[in-house]
Amino acid sequence: MNPGTTNHNLMKSLSLLIGGCLSCAIMVLLVLSDPMLTASLWPGDINAQIIRTFGGQVRVDFAGGIEVELLFVPVLIRIFGLATALLALGVLLRILIPETLCRQTVSQLTRQLGLVWLASLVWTGLWLLADLQPASIFSQLYYLAPGLWLSLFPAATLTAILPETRMRAPSAALPPKRVDWQLVVLLVATGCWICVSFWMNERLYAGLWIPHGDSAMYEEHLWNVWHGKGFRSYLDQGLFLGEHIQVIHLLLLPIHMIWPSHLMLELAESIALGICVVPVYSIALRHSGSRSAAMWLGLAWLLFFPMHFLDIAIDLKTLRPGSFGLPFLFWGIDLAERRQLWKSSACFLVALSAQEDFALITGPIGLVLWLTSGRKGCSPAEDSSPDVSSGSPSEQKTEGRTYQLWSIGLCAFSALYVLMAVWVVIPWFRSGVPVHYSRYFGDLGNSPGDLVRTTLQEPQRVLAQFFCLRTFLYLMVFSVPIGFVLWRSPLRLLAASVTFVMLSLIQLGNADSVPSESGAAETTAAAHIDLPPVPYHHFHAPMLPVLFWAAAAGLRGGRIHLLSGAVNPGNIARFAFFCALFSAVTNSMMPVGLGFWSTKSRTGYARLFVPGPRAEHFNKLAPFLPVTSRIASTDYVHTRLTHCDRSYDYSGYLRAVNNYQPGVPADTDIIVIDTQHPYSVIKSPSQVRELNEQADQWRLREDLSDDYFLVIERIRDSGSNKKTNGEQDSSVANG
Repeated sequence: MNPGTTNHNLMKSLSLLIGGCLSCAIMVLLVLSDPMLTASLWPGDINAQIIRTFGGQVRVDFAGGIEVELLFVPVLIRIFGLATALLALGVLLRILIPETLCRQTVSQLTRQLGLVWLASLVWTGLWLLADLQPASIFSQLYYLAPGLWLSLFPAATLTAILPETRMRAPSAALPPKRVDWQLVVLLVATGCWICVSFWMNERLYAGLWIPHGDSAMYEEHLWNVWHGKGFRSYLDQGLFLGEHIQVIHLLLLPIHMIWPSHLMLELAESIALGICVVPVYSIALRHSGSRSAAMWLGLAWLLFFPMHFLDIAIDLKTLRPGSFGLPFLFWGIDLAERRQLWKSSACFLVALSAQEDFALITGPIGLVLWLTSGRKGCSPAEDSSPDVSSGSPSEQKTEGRTYQLWSIGLCAFSALYVLMAVWVVIPWFRSGVPVHYSRYFGDLGNSPGDLVRTTLQEPQRVLAQFFCLRTFLYLMVFSVPIGFVLWRSPLRLLAASVTFVMLSLIQLGNADSVPSESGAAETTAAAHIDLPPVPYHHFHAPMLPVLFWAAAAGLRGGRIHLLSGAVNPGNIARFAFFCALFSAVTNSMMPVGLGFWSTKSRTGYARLFVPGPRAEHFNKLAPFLPVTSRIASTDYVHTRLTHCDRSYDYSGYLRAVNNYQPGVPADTDIIVIDTQHPYSVIKSPSQVRELNEQADQWRLREDLSDDYFLVIERIRDSGSNKKTNGEQDSSVANG
């Protein structure tokens, strides 16, 4: 090439980079100078460190407000320094790989970085519109999940800087390898993730932060089953099948009989979530033909922050049996694409045992498999999988017809299953009362019949609830952390449409909180943020396999990716990985999130994962609570008492075990009240109903009570007194 042309291209690239640095510096200045915005990104102490890194400082005024002192020039200097370091890194990596490096390559690298950083002008434009019209949709978009928007810039930057992965010709078969190092890397990362996940859950358990309801109650199910008390918790209003058709955790019963602990289920859940990388890798490898692409997408799963909230929800509910169904849902999809229909059917059946609403996913999956079975480029038969039949044309035709019939059968069976569960089975266990979660939809109806009626008679109300800013937020929550790759396979996304619509129509109280060490309930984000149900709880769990199925199919070769400039599956998957990484930095409760390392965060290491004096006091109390007793207790401490002869709930809720009357069942021996748990309303003995209204039947054990726990014991005749000394009887175990 003409040297003059090369120099001209290099100058143009440098101009683009300078413009990109200027616009990026403006964006950084705007973000860090807005305390309300940064409060939704990371805790205050982390924010102060970041501002100091860019040459500024944070002050608190006389009114307690935060003042940020940050100038443009120091920010710009640091941005230029970062650009120089990134370019040097890109050049070094290209030297290390055996390829020729020339000024044209440097020019292209500079141009790519400049174009990515110029995209920050979009943020500046949105800020300008929001500033001019504070009450407009632009202002709402500006403050709506900024961590998601901002994660795109570092993800696109690293994708542009790193060398492109080698891309094989589409027709080239994958060569045999002695060691699939990409899979080895993925499995090692998975092992690390499982260890971290279990460690976090164990620390929450040790610190008495895990609630009994919707968490430890599932371990109580197993304990009660093999002790002849039925498939139930004494928190339930009867058999648990009146809540959900959710029996998958019974598969863990043999292990529970060996290790009867709530921590066993926590470990099983961590393994279930982590092991999903295996089918993700398999599906992505089949669709992309690239081991590197499959590895990057598997790593993206481990960093996908909506999945993290299935492990530990924002309200610290750490165990949901639905998580056990995810690997089976993934494997069901993988095996179906391989035409291993019997194995796939078994996996889908196990997944359905996780919860009845999984049928809202398996049914559409069957429909999508039927629709894609005859499409070129979409059918598994088009892939180079050894599991797909390569027999005669007549055999392939017969197999294709069988596959289509099976897909339609899966769809029909799933529809019938969910209708029977919601309309017949669950109401039967509830004495005719509709399923409890039909009330989640607010004014749209309080029963399945009401919801159907509202949809048919007043569709405008349903549409108004669906087409809102929160629905757009949900789209971004599921799309941004995997780099929008899933939208490259829109047909497969249809399998998640029913569940997504249902999530968008849920109307719950959204100001969720987590505990602080003082026992007060405080929000995890800034006070102005109203957290939606998704993704901070468990409702979105069945959708996730479909999202990654669509993302895996989206790795096929096609048009250039808009932000990353990627032109092959490896680059697209790597961009998805970086999006997952940087979106987790501002949104995840795991160590990848900045909030974990904050000393001020309500979900930080110091607050939640180091047992405090409350847990220490219970450990001293536990030996004096015999497992042969019938104990009523408040939440959180209830988690440690599920192995007692009876473990009742002590709260304001009216329970079936007490004939829906206030107080505790007549056979209760001991009441344990945690006065410092996040939602405690009882702080002293004078507030205890039994001591005030039934003083002749109950007495305060002053030797066991303190500022953290109150122990109230039923007064019995000396001949009928039960043992309450840990030395004379088996006591509550801490494991």
